[in-house]
Amino acid sequence: MSLLDRPLSRRRVAVAGAAVTSLAAVAGLTGLHSALAQEASPAPEGGEGLWNPGNIVFGPDGTLYIAESGVAGGGGPGEGAPATLGAEGPTPLVPPQVSQLAPDGTQSVLTAETGGIGIAVYEGEVYVSAGGGSIGRGLTEYPGETTVNAVSIETGEVRLVAALGAYEAENNPDGTDVNPNLYGLDISDAGEIYVADAGGTTIYSIDAASGEFELFAVLPNLTDLTGATPTAEEEAMQPGPRQPVPVSVVIDEGGSINVGLLSEFWDGPNILAYAPDATYTEGVSGLSTIVSMALGPDGLMYASQLTADLSGEAPTPGNVFRINADGTLEPVVEGLFFPHGIAFDADGNLYVTVNSIISAPDAPLGQVLRIDGIATA
Repeated sequence: MSLLDRPLSRRRVAVAGAAVTSLAAVAGLTGLHSALAQEASPAPEGGEGLWNPGNIVFGPDGTLYIAESGVAGGGGPGEGAPATLGAEGPTPLVPPQVSQLAPDGTQSVLTAETGGIGIAVYEGEVYVSAGGGSIGRGLTEYPGETTVNAVSIETGEVRLVAALGAYEAENNPDGTDVNPNLYGLDISDAGEIYVADAGGTTIYSIDAASGEFELFAVLPNLTDLTGATPTAEEEAMQPGPRQPVPVSVVIDEGGSINVGLLSEFWDGPNILAYAPDATYTEGVSGLSTIVSMALGPDGLMYASQLTADLSGEAPTPGNVFRINADGTLEPVVEGLFFPHGIAFDADGNLYVTVNSIISAPDAPLGQVLRIDGIATA
């Protein structure tokens, strides 16, 4: 049973020395957490929302851009009609999109032609990575899957930067299952995109201008990283080499390409810091279910975890950790309901998407929260 198959429990938000603020008053979103220690609720009432939001990023003018993966399925009319996959893959019930929250609080959709999980801003465009899954099920690649796209901030026009699914299908770099699923990305000052393929266990580098791409790295499996043999329970959950599942990419001020690993409570490194020559050093241990990372204005790295504990009948709510300069971990906010993307404004306030994987066709439950003063320089 995967963590997404388990019933959900409710916990309380807890923040040390900071206030949790819903962006309802700022962006027209109904508040999931309007004050410190308010009980989390999976079903806000009466407000606008987001369709399974992933990562977020601020533009130069303070606009917050949000990647949304939409709601996939394809069931026909009638009671209990199951979601189906056709010859071309899943039919989206709600298409992926990119939303924007202006500094004055105006919420709008920048484009509904593309969306997904990863997002970054570079030279007047918003770059997004779209996930996938059709190829791994023996289907024709669904249009828009496993691609990186650029959206003009001025016009909303979308251009294809690179389509990566076919490379995974034809070459299978990690030698395991063929399951391309693009996730987090980041862009260097020179316009080099690094994007994680969570399903392919790889990192690609892409030239933002030309769209030319190459395989940057195949990640080592977790058995090699930890030197430990999986337990019987872990082996039953995922037979064979345990994949680290790269999900987040952050280029730091020194030029290292930091890759966050989902790792699902494996005792080993959770972040790999890659040099431009694709050699890596191991980062911190002790995190799990990492889904996003971000650098704060204080110069420290932060990571969000989808859930804090998988040992019970239900996954507990997730949290955000600060990684201190000495490598120690410090929780800065806990009790978040399926948090995902994190970003900081210039004042060090933390923004985080919550309810990230529970939207249904008629229920845009995703939201953005602000937690004040987390990474003040």
